[in-house]
Amino acid sequence: MKDAIYKVAQREDYRALAAWLVQVSQAPEQHCLHTWSGQNAQGLQKQLLSYLDDSELCYVIKLQDGQLVGAMGSEYDEELENAWLHGPHVIAGDWELTAEELFSRLLAELPACIGQLDAYLNVENTRGRHFYKQQGFKEREHLSYDYWLTPDQRVASSEGGCTLLGKEHETSFIQLYEILFPSAYYSAERVIHMIEDSHQVMVSAEGKDVLGFAVVSVEGDESVGEIQFFGVDEAYRRQGHGRKLLLAAIDWLLDTAGVSRVCLNVNEELTYARGLYESVGFTLKFTGIGLEKRARK
Repeated sequence: MKDAIYKVAQREDYRALAAWLVQVSQAPEQHCLHTWSGQNAQGLQKQLLSYLDDSELCYVIKLQDGQLVGAMGSEYDEELENAWLHGPHVIAGDWELTAEELFSRLLAELPACIGQLDAYLNVENTRGRHFYKQQGFKEREHLSYDYWLTPDQRVASSEGGCTLLGKEHETSFIQLYEILFPSAYYSAERVIHMIEDSHQVMVSAEGKDVLGFAVVSVEGDESVGEIQFFGVDEAYRRQGHGRKLLLAAIDWLLDTAGVSRVCLNVNEELTYARGLYESVGFTLKFTGIGLEKRARK
């Protein structure tokens, strides 16, 4: 038997890596939601390569006798000083020793500015959860639910009243966004900057005043749309603005962006939001648990 080889994955490795990751991730007890959220191998490869080409992704892989037996990766944003971990994925040998080696080598490859590490595992991935706890990560208090919606599940939208964010709305949008999402990984200004590139913003507004909004994005393979940030001013809740915004966001993603699936994530304590999502056609796909750790500084 040849010695194991650890190496940083190169561009030419990602076709085989994506197919392997999809296969490994099918079992809930091995599933990392940062790694795989339901794409096929081709879609995952395209998504990963888009991050790699933007210098926002690194993967360390382990080969045994020329076969892929382990992998761990990370998306990262140097401006935000944040990294989102993929894995660890191990299928042969000593699971814990391989996972520790992959993690150590991956950390060495990340930019020195990274100050926050986040992981997001299927709740049934108990071995992965134990691994991260052994590395000093803390589990978040609440579970998270990943919801999917496909075109055949959509609810017909006959209500208007929502529009794309305009210049006249930007000041009000920024103010409301900062109230509703004070610790978000994207600032309101950055969201506005990404409009027409990868993001769009739907608003429910009266004149220049934004009463609520839905920030949507399209994944790198352009087949998956995500509702990333969604909220309504507290003074205007329970008046139908949320439902109108969700339906408008779904319509834009399916009809204008042309995605084949819409996804969103919600924490378990937001029972009203979960009911709202289900009422417009979303169904629960995965239940996850987040873990976090302050990295080296």
